[in-house]
Amino acid sequence: EFGEEDDDDDDDDGMEDDYVQDEDAMESMANELADDDLDDDALQKQFRKQQKAASNKFLLTPQRLQQLEQGAFKSHSVRGLKRIIAAYGTACHLSDANGQEAADSDDEEGGNGGGRRRKKEFQITSPVVFDRLMAVCLVQCHEEFHYHLLGKGSGLDDGDESDEDSSSASEDGDAKMEKDEEKPTTAIDENQPLHPKKLSKSPHFAVIQPLLESFIKSTHHILTEAGKEAKLLRFVLSSLAKYVPYLTLFPKVSKPFLKTCVKLWSAPLDTSEEYNAVRLQAFLRIRQLAITQPYPFIEDALKSTYLSYAKRSKFGTAANVTSVLPTLTFMGNCIVELYGLDYASSYQHAFVYIRQLALHLRNALMKQTEESRATVLCWQYVHCLKLWVAVLCAAKGGTVAGKDEEANSMQSLVYPLTEIVLGTCRLVPVARYVPLRLHCVRLLQQLAASTETFIPTTSILMGVLDLKEVGMKPLGGGGKKKGGKKKGGGQTSSVQGLRLPLILKLPKEGTLRTMEQLDGVLKELFVLLNREADMYRYSPGFPEFTFAILQRLRKFNKEISNGRWRAYSKGAIELCEKYAAFASEGRSTLVDAPKDVRRLEALKPTNVPSMRERYETAVAKEKRLEAATQPVMKKADQEKINEQKRKRKAEGDSDSESDVEMEMEEEEEVKQTKPKKKKKAVVIEADLKNVGALKEADEVKEGIEWSDSE
Repeated sequence: EFGEEDDDDDDDDGMEDDYVQDEDAMESMANELADDDLDDDALQKQFRKQQKAASNKFLLTPQRLQQLEQGAFKSHSVRGLKRIIAAYGTACHLSDANGQEAADSDDEEGGNGGGRRRKKEFQITSPVVFDRLMAVCLVQCHEEFHYHLLGKGSGLDDGDESDEDSSSASEDGDAKMEKDEEKPTTAIDENQPLHPKKLSKSPHFAVIQPLLESFIKSTHHILTEAGKEAKLLRFVLSSLAKYVPYLTLFPKVSKPFLKTCVKLWSAPLDTSEEYNAVRLQAFLRIRQLAITQPYPFIEDALKSTYLSYAKRSKFGTAANVTSVLPTLTFMGNCIVELYGLDYASSYQHAFVYIRQLALHLRNALMKQTEESRATVLCWQYVHCLKLWVAVLCAAKGGTVAGKDEEANSMQSLVYPLTEIVLGTCRLVPVARYVPLRLHCVRLLQQLAASTETFIPTTSILMGVLDLKEVGMKPLGGGGKKKGGKKKGGGQTSSVQGLRLPLILKLPKEGTLRTMEQLDGVLKELFVLLNREADMYRYSPGFPEFTFAILQRLRKFNKEISNGRWRAYSKGAIELCEKYAAFASEGRSTLVDAPKDVRRLEALKPTNVPSMRERYETAVAKEKRLEAATQPVMKKADQEKINEQKRKRKAEGDSDSESDVEMEMEEEEEVKQTKPKKKKKAVVIEADLKNVGALKEADEVKEGIEWSDSE
């Protein structure tokens, strides 16, 4: 009996446990049903918002766009201008992912608190309407801004503000408008600053200012969102030239606009011809901003452009000769132009950045570690040196009246920059960095010719001749010595593969031991030596200047047996002797001694070009010769390369252009190495049967004497 009671108790406990578990399940089910109800409410709420947003949008058709144009640009209605700028803002923000969410939040804020009613937005679905709207607004809105702020409409009350639609203008207003159009209008100068006080005098300033700000912000937004659309970017940037002077009203907008233009100007992704036009337009807007905006703005322009150039120059190596180097040259020319606008501001920035280069050099000289030397012995450092040399040369050559004093402050930076260049070429005095030394010599000669300053570089050039590798027998392509008993002998084939302007150092193995390297280095050395002699040929101290040069070159002729190198040396010796004889004869007529003459070119005749002009002529001639000696690619091969580039671009392949060119070169080598098939001799049986032809006498014209001597 006790056992049965216990079993009954156990059954009761089990029922109670099952009852508790059923309670938990019911609670979870109730929570799920509540969540479903909440989800349904959220979906219904979102659906209502979408319906409300759709009802608040105004579909823009070509006919309605034409009405907006009529009201804004022909009737000169402020209301019409507001509506078309609102449509333009919608077009600029079409690609925004959060545009709908922002609209919904605005609806909630306006509806719950009893705020002001939100205006209807425009809905643009046709690409034709989009293109037409963008083109019309960018091309014609500046005329309306000028009309209402500085033109004929600035002194008149605008009665069109109270109109319901811009198309309901009266006939009298149209006649008055036609008379206004007949009168000449004075357009503003794009490169002249526009004072805000002048704009604020207009009675419509309070209405037009927010419209102008909205227009500029929308245009800036589409510049940031356009991506790789080169044609759209070029059109927008070129059209903005009319609106940049109005940015004096909005200093908070001008700085982001400058940042966007600098980003487009220095974009590293695209190096095509289409995007180069975008770079040009972006720089023109940067220059226009620097001219038209108040004083501190040019400081930001100078700083941001140089820093962008320095970051981009890191990739300007010989591997990217067809893509990055031309872009860097263009960017450097742009910075030279920009730093020539205001020498007072340019001096401060040039001083800071040249000092920064000097600090890097001092760090490398003191530490002598691999990392510290790598910051100097790289393309980034060399490109920055080239840039500042070009800036200082342009400051000397581009001086005009009223800017001489400011330009003279820039000339005070010539000496520290010269010391930095000399320290760079002497940092690692080994044969491997001979190309870097020649780069530095070119920079020093450019600086000396442009500033008409005596900066001797012959010690660097003669130091290359003193290297032991120059006097040793050159090695072959595989590293084995070529046959030959004389010093400096070997094969004398012309060099086509080594281009010294595109390299900073020679290979680690066989440095300056191959005929290719020796011929390229010595050819470049004698070109620079002849150019230096031509630069200082009219100096009274030229005979003493060439004494050490002639002595070293005569010794070089005795040591070297290579015919081409000896011809280079003999040509330099003859040139120096010729110029030294002219200087000795010319200085005999001077009253002062050569050491007392302060002018560098005291012996120069009046009809002879200056040192700068002679240097530029020599460089231009060298470029023409270099372009003429480069191999010309056949038209069929070029078309094949372009076709392969288009295919890879369509497939999304990231291979570089150089890979395609390497493939073409390999195909050409295979074609050249293939043995030519010998043509079989064709025997004509009719000629063999014509035995009588052998018995025919030769027909010789009378009056011709044949003799053995002839």
